[in-house]
Amino acid sequence: MTRAYDEVVAARRERVEPGAAAHSEVLAQAYNIAIQVVELREKHGLTQAQLAERCGVNQADISRIERGATSPTARTLQRIADALYADVRIVARPR
Repeated sequence: MTRAYDEVVAARRERVEPGAAAHSEVLAQAYNIAIQVVELREKHGLTQAQLAERCGVNQADISRIERGATSPTARTLQRIADALYADVRIVARPR
């Protein structure tokens, strides 16, 4: 029987060290940023190269950000947001 991703992750989280949970949260945040950048870039009909040119960031860096392989600095994130006519916001999480 196939288990849902959330079930697999929940079971694994029960077995990992407390410090690993913090690392997992960082990765989740990088992934969320990545998804938003990809969605906005595609909404504007831009390639990674075109977005890179608009915001003055290397295309390879855009690719790494979109894959969640790196977390952009606040400055880089602002440049990308400006190029995509978007805002960078901090939003309260549910407790």
